[in-house]
Amino acid sequence: MLFKFTLKGFQKIISLLPSATEIIYCLDLQERLKGVTHTCTFPAAASNKPKIITPSFDINKFNSLEIDKKIKQLAFDNEQIFILDSIKIKEIQPDLVISQNTCEVCAPFQKEIQQISYILGYTPQNLDLSPKNMDEILQSILTIGNQIWNLEKALTKVNELTGRINFIKKTIEEYYKNNKEMQKPRVICLEWLSPFYLAGHWVPEMVEIAGGSNVIGKAGSSSKPITIDTIMDFDPDKIIIIPCGFDLERISKESAILSNIDKWKSLKAVKAKEVYMMDANSYFSKPSPRVIDGIEIVAKLFYPDLFNDLSIPKDAYKKF
Repeated sequence: MLFKFTLKGFQKIISLLPSATEIIYCLDLQERLKGVTHTCTFPAAASNKPKIITPSFDINKFNSLEIDKKIKQLAFDNEQIFILDSIKIKEIQPDLVISQNTCEVCAPFQKEIQQISYILGYTPQNLDLSPKNMDEILQSILTIGNQIWNLEKALTKVNELTGRINFIKKTIEEYYKNNKEMQKPRVICLEWLSPFYLAGHWVPEMVEIAGGSNVIGKAGSSSKPITIDTIMDFDPDKIIIIPCGFDLERISKESAILSNIDKWKSLKAVKAKEVYMMDANSYFSKPSPRVIDGIEIVAKLFYPDLFNDLSIPKDAYKKF
């Protein structure tokens, strides 16, 4: 793997991507980080960085269905989802902006990048990180390490994360080698509840690494709408509820509507109490190093005896 090294890296960075913010802190490069978004809240110190962008509406005042309708209306009317702070951006005078091109709802998109250049009167370097699978998430760590000048630590971190992934894979592989009659649990991951959305991108791969059979979603593909009838057709053994960007408290609140859906209550996983609500915002929604924690959480839930000694974050999930 070849990298083009810079002499000293970038010194004034704006991160429009929460996962990139996490990686910058992970690599001890936070002194160069001069501006972040409203969702850059991990680690906690990131919340103290200047916020150069905020949402155009308060999602805390809307439920899932209302958020979905609001986003679609803004897109239809060609109105902004995010608002830039032009004064702070001018004060920072960034030499690098880290962005993404995966989802215009989850984080600032191409439109915001163009606006930043217009505000500044010049075009800073743009590092587009748009991982769609686990390999690309790990590669993004190396890319940031190279671009901002700490590739050695980035390599160390990637090796550590890869080791954790391989431990899960090998443990499960050995289990099924010795238990050929056993079948992996069939799993559906829901990224939104009203309407239902099937999780895509890296989430299907996370489930597969953790020893589940992802019955519909395809690794690397975009998240997509799914009907309750389609969910019933597949009738999974387990369901993971991970609405994009929501923490466990918000997910618990939003999931209450499911109890009023008769077709939902007829599902095998629901009857067997094999529906899990997980802290999506921390461990699933963002392509950050913490997706490895997400894999470990799922693996321990699916195979508690195999991973009895595996430590997972406290309050990462609860049953529906």
